[in-house]
Amino acid sequence: MTDGGQLRETWARIAAEPRPARPWRDGSTFPWADPAFSERMLRLHLDQSTHMASRTLPVVAAHVGWLEARLDEAFGAGAPRRVLDVACGPGLYCHELARRGHRAWGCDVGPAALRHARAVAAGERLGCGFHFADLEDPRLPLPADIADLDAVTLWYGEVHAHPPGAMLAALTALAGRLRPGGLMVLEYQPWDLHPHEDLQEWRACDGSPFADGPHFWLQSYHWDDASQSEINVHWIVDPATGVAARYAQSGRAWRDEDLAALCAAAGLGSGVFLPPITGVDARHEFAMLISRR
Repeated sequence: MTDGGQLRETWARIAAEPRPARPWRDGSTFPWADPAFSERMLRLHLDQSTHMASRTLPVVAAHVGWLEARLDEAFGAGAPRRVLDVACGPGLYCHELARRGHRAWGCDVGPAALRHARAVAAGERLGCGFHFADLEDPRLPLPADIADLDAVTLWYGEVHAHPPGAMLAALTALAGRLRPGGLMVLEYQPWDLHPHEDLQEWRACDGSPFADGPHFWLQSYHWDDASQSEINVHWIVDPATGVAARYAQSGRAWRDEDLAALCAAAGLGSGVFLPPITGVDARHEFAMLISRR
C-alpha cells in the first residue's frame, strides 16, 4: 500500500512547483548522462516503430543520402567526406556514413548511447569514432584531429536545446573545425511549429523513458514570450511508493532570420533554408538550414 505520508510529501512538492515554470531558470535539460536514464533512452533510440528519439533506419539512410548530395554540390562528387555528428545518440548517422565509405565522428553525453555506438562500429569495423562532449562545455573537449571537416551536423532540433549564449559558443567552436567552405547542417523546428499556449496533461504508463515500471506521468508545458523559449516539466510518480521524480527540459525557438544571425555570429554564412528531407513525420522531422564556413 502506498504510504500516505509520502503521497502528501509528493503532493506538496508538485503543488509548490512554480506556475508557470520559467524556461532555463526552472530546468534546462534531461539527465542525459545519468546511466539509468541513458539506458532507457537507448531503448527508445533503437525502437524501429517510432521516430521519437532517433529516426528509423530507412529515414536515417535517406537523411545521409541527402547529406551526401549536398556535399557533392559543395565540393564535387566522389571523395570520401569527413563529418562530425553532434549529439549523435547511438551513432546511427555515423554508422551509415561509415558504411558508405566516409569518415565520421560522433559526440554525445549519454553513456549507454556511446557504448552502443562504439560496439556497432567495432563489430562492423566501421571508420567512425565516438567521444563524450557536452555542447555547454565551452572547451568542447574533442580530439584535435577532428578538424578540416566537410560537415558538422546537428540533427533533430539540437540547436533548440541550449540557451542562446551556449549555442553561440558551441557553433563558434564547431565552425572552427570545418574546412573552408565546410557545411554546418542544422535541423530546426520552425517558429510556427512551437506551441504558444500552455498545456497540462497526465497519463498512466507501464513504462517510459523516465521509469521502467508503472507510473503516473504529469506534464506541464509553458511558452515564455520574453525569452522566446518553452519548458516542459514532467513529474513521474510511482504508484507503489508515492515517490516522485521531476524532470524539465527547456528549448529556445528561433525565427529563420534569428537563426541565420546566430550562424553569422558564429562565423558562418547566412545559409540556405530547406524543407524537411522526407516528410515522413511532421511531428519528428523538421526543416533544414545549411550554412558554410
